[in-house]
Amino acid sequence: MSSLFSMNKRESAVDIVINSIKQLLIDRRLKPGEKLPSESEISEGLGVSRGSVREAMKILSAFGLIEIKVGNGTYVCESPGNDVMDSFLFNFFATAPNIENLYELRIIIEIDILELIIQHYDTNYYYRKKILENLEELKSLIEQIPTDQQLLKNDLEFHHLLAKASDNLLVERVYNFIIDLMESSLAPTYQNQHGKSAYMLHKNIVDVIENRDIARIEEVIKASVNTWSYFQPLEQ
Repeated sequence: MSSLFSMNKRESAVDIVINSIKQLLIDRRLKPGEKLPSESEISEGLGVSRGSVREAMKILSAFGLIEIKVGNGTYVCESPGNDVMDSFLFNFFATAPNIENLYELRIIIEIDILELIIQHYDTNYYYRKKILENLEELKSLIEQIPTDQQLLKNDLEFHHLLAKASDNLLVERVYNFIIDLMESSLAPTYQNQHGKSAYMLHKNIVDVIENRDIARIEEVIKASVNTWSYFQPLEQ
């Protein structure tokens, strides 16, 4: 197993270990659930101290990429931990993305989401049914003159269900991150609308999905995202 590792002398010892394991994961030479070599094997293979290996493992564990089982070794996590996305979220916020950046990101990812939902139409019935139920719930809320909080909850659920219906875990995680980022910016879109605008936009999206109308995907997504961006404050 130690032959998996080779050293780049320009990196720090800890970075050597981290980047080596990262590359092995990317190359699928280490797979989810697989046990890593021992500290001594990694140390010998990379020509670094066991202390550097231990420090690297602590960092990788903190990011949810590996799991250290006391007395049983170190394993690649079966799926990325939430801390990985938390780190992504922190770094994304640190870049201070503007509305134009978010607008472009939403257009790209939501078009892809609808294409995937239609592509997996035969296997995502459960979540498509939930999306229809969500739309009916919004229709009932409108009849009762809903609060902004009720509309927000329904809106967030709609987008989370779209993510589920994509039937792609990676896309789902990225889109859920975008939804969390957008949450505080959704409320203004309900002003004086009582959910009617959201209902029409969501209904158009649902119609495209149920009719498998690929040609209209870009149209309905742009209409939805344009409505959201219209209510966002101008950049200073």
